[in-house]
Amino acid sequence: MSVQVAIRGIIFDLGDVLFTWSPNTATTISAKTLREILSTSTWFEYECGHLGQNACYEQIAREFSIEASEIAQAFAQARESLRPDDRVVALLKDLKKRTSISVFVMSNMSREDFAAVSPKMDWSLFDRIYTSGAVGIRKPDSDFFCHVLKEIKLAPEQVIFVDDKSENVLAAELLGIRAMLFDNSTIDTLQNLLDSPIARGCEYLYRNAKQFDSVTDNGIVVKDNFSQLLILEATRDQTLVSLKSNIQGTWNYFAGEATLIPGRYFPDDLDTTALALVIVGMGNPVDIASMLDKMAEYVNPDGTVLAYFDLEKLRSGDSVVAANVLAAFYRFNRGHQLPHTLQHIHDTLLHRTYINGTRYYPSADCCLGFFTRLIHSAAKDNRLETIGPLLKMRLQERVGENGDALDLAMRVLACDSLGIECKADRDALFHLQCQDGGWELGWLCRYGSTGVKIGNRGVTTALAMKAIAFSPSTPKIAASL
Repeated sequence: MSVQVAIRGIIFDLGDVLFTWSPNTATTISAKTLREILSTSTWFEYECGHLGQNACYEQIAREFSIEASEIAQAFAQARESLRPDDRVVALLKDLKKRTSISVFVMSNMSREDFAAVSPKMDWSLFDRIYTSGAVGIRKPDSDFFCHVLKEIKLAPEQVIFVDDKSENVLAAELLGIRAMLFDNSTIDTLQNLLDSPIARGCEYLYRNAKQFDSVTDNGIVVKDNFSQLLILEATRDQTLVSLKSNIQGTWNYFAGEATLIPGRYFPDDLDTTALALVIVGMGNPVDIASMLDKMAEYVNPDGTVLAYFDLEKLRSGDSVVAANVLAAFYRFNRGHQLPHTLQHIHDTLLHRTYINGTRYYPSADCCLGFFTRLIHSAAKDNRLETIGPLLKMRLQERVGENGDALDLAMRVLACDSLGIECKADRDALFHLQCQDGGWELGWLCRYGSTGVKIGNRGVTTALAMKAIAFSPSTPKIAASL
């Protein structure tokens, strides 16, 4: 199941989108003829900077049997008629206040014409401006779109493109860009999207990027890698997170000081390392294979997994840790090497030993969420599919149960991935969104020896956005904001 990606940029055309204008002039050239001139190959060459303005007017004069001076006068009057669309400008000002979305111009316009219209718009409202005259290519050429995407460093699915020409909209759509044909309803549509729960959640995430520290149930702030990895997995955007890796390849739960630990010593752990191996990777297959070999040394004969890369801290038996380690093995086609671990997960589901949480994970929904992540760690594997029906039964038992925002988000995501209807849970999650656009933290994990619970608003918000994006009632383009 694919997840809609957050929109990070909106690209606007100029003529007939940002600007209104009139082809009616005081010259002998009719509006119809003026528009015909705009569709000639000569004009296209001018827009791309391959012809100067005077050379263009002279060539057009020969093609249409009109004096070049008359053509120059007609276009001067047409440029003078350009007026910014007040509704579009109001939207641009709103967008400028948002940290999550950048705004760009992409227009078929010559250098000379752009210079002439420049005083008519506040260009500080845009992050970058791309004209055919400057780039040397015009819409609907896909090379122009590819050039802009490369420059703004965004993927096609992260962008909305607004244009008044259907051929340009189609060209954008063929590249995977979300395109809108501009009409009287476009501004309202965009404004509604920007005010949608997903857009508000996105704005919350980017407004607080790299500041998503976790918090314990007794108010202690914790900087950790684990929550950062989950945010990264949900959003696929590294600009949101702050990670601290280990040059040895293993990862530690804590990204800073081990604030919850007496003596401040906390060894690298298999749980965080397994997540990092799948989400971040290690660069080359040899290093990955070596890390999996090392992790296999900490798997007990019964399939349970030691929590730490430290044989003096023999903590084992947490089925979620086992599931995360097993997911890493399956991700790199080595899941068959841990059959007893898979059996351990099966038995956990069969006997519902997760119902009150595990040593490190406090809620049933969190546990089931990670078990569901496990079965999706390999594209298709018959061994993993053996726990699918049982997992589905256990998820169905959770539908409609009470839970905080994190519980609901993980439940909805798990149910959606296995085709289980959970509308009431999704609706409840919608209503838990806060005024600032985020969702309150839920208790993601707990420190085993003390039972102190740890939560993170960034994790809850990223997962909640992902969960509601799957809603059948959420328009596709809204789900992508």
